[in-house]
Amino acid sequence: MKISALLIARNEENKIRKCLQSLSFVDELIIVLDRTTDKTMSIAKKFSNKIYQGKWEYEGDRRNFGIAKCSNNWILEVDADEIITIELSREIKAKIRLAEYDFFYIKVLNFVQGQPVNNGWMSCLAPDGKFCLFKKGVKTWENQRVHPNYSLSGKKGKQLENYIEHKMSENISELFLRFNRNTDLKASDLLDNKSSFKSCFSIRKVFSRFLKCFLSKKGYKEGIIGLLISVLCGLYLLVSAIKAETLKKETD
Repeated sequence: MKISALLIARNEENKIRKCLQSLSFVDELIIVLDRTTDKTMSIAKKFSNKIYQGKWEYEGDRRNFGIAKCSNNWILEVDADEIITIELSREIKAKIRLAEYDFFYIKVLNFVQGQPVNNGWMSCLAPDGKFCLFKKGVKTWENQRVHPNYSLSGKKGKQLENYIEHKMSENISELFLRFNRNTDLKASDLLDNKSSFKSCFSIRKVFSRFLKCFLSKKGYKEGIIGLLISVLCGLYLLVSAIKAETLKKETD
């Protein structure tokens, strides 16, 4: 059973090489570069001749574009700052032989400052797992700029035992940059979806999201970094809404 890897990237010259090296087990490597201006293209050319460049405002659009370019029945969707371990690659190849299943959930281990952070995450900063192994035609992304929703059809397989290594932030500054970028994009999405805009101005949601990360998702086990992640996740919707209000005033 053959598998395609779909890699979406934008200006990832510092991280993409290790990701591409970890995908040597796939039969086809599709790379979609969105508004890339650094050396990402020259690095990607050393690993694949199936590279597509473009400009997509919505993340869902570029992901659907990439899925359409994959020619194999199975697709593994990865980001440029993710690494597929040897153990996971072997498990993936074993799972796709199970014809009765259409998609699988793979855990994600997020790294900050080179250290694994197991607990406290919400998808607004980084997911702790995702349905990124699926048959073609099973997964469709919606039109949103950041962490878009998607739909799946078919039969779900058992969660994989191994995990993706997500080298998300080399330092705290990069973590704040991620938060700033994601809230910028979320603000634009909120401005488009005016019906749910005002509900984000909620102090109650700030505290409930913080408590969910820090207590329910056990962010407290990660010490200071767990506290910081919980605070950022708690503030995410409120900061996005404030930015959206600013954008609204600028466009009125």
